[in-house]
Amino acid sequence: MRNLLFLLLIVTLGFISCEGRITKNQALVEDIEEFKKTVSIQVDIYKPENYTEHQVDTTLSNGFRVKIKAYTDMDNSVLFTKIKDTINYQTYYRNFKFDILVEKNSKVIYDKSFDKQKANKAFKFNPNLVKGSEFYNFDKLAILNAIQVDDDPSYTNTVVIDVVYAIPETDKVSHLKILINDKGKANFIQTENY
Repeated sequence: MRNLLFLLLIVTLGFISCEGRITKNQALVEDIEEFKKTVSIQVDIYKPENYTEHQVDTTLSNGFRVKIKAYTDMDNSVLFTKIKDTINYQTYYRNFKFDILVEKNSKVIYDKSFDKQKANKAFKFNPNLVKGSEFYNFDKLAILNAIQVDDDPSYTNTVVIDVVYAIPETDKVSHLKILINDKGKANFIQTENY
């Protein structure tokens, strides 16, 4: 009986002495997590950092003269954020505008300017895709990656301009073509998406 009473006393003392204290390691981990939540440094990164402009002025063997001007839209950008440790990296990828002027026999047959909204409409980027689909938000997140004249000599009565839109920090890319005939009528087609 004495042994049982002694065992009961030890078990009672064991339960009473457990106050739910946390270890030093647990306290340190909690303090670090709390610190990360309260202290945050924000770093803004702009790509490109400054205004950028690229011009192409070329005369093709089929008699067309093509001028393309692509330039930074300083007012519109796509924001991507990453938090690493206590630093909030906010990267602003600036959209681009582009102008296309096509002449045939020294006569202007096509002269258009495109910003993000006009390009979305012309290339029919769908704003109503279901979340989780492959190109969800492509119309909002994609930026102009490249634009160039296709100088293939097999195009006799047509100017072909290759355009590439891509979502930064991903592998989502859309290859497009603008076909402009000798009457100045343009046709916008998507050739490849991945």
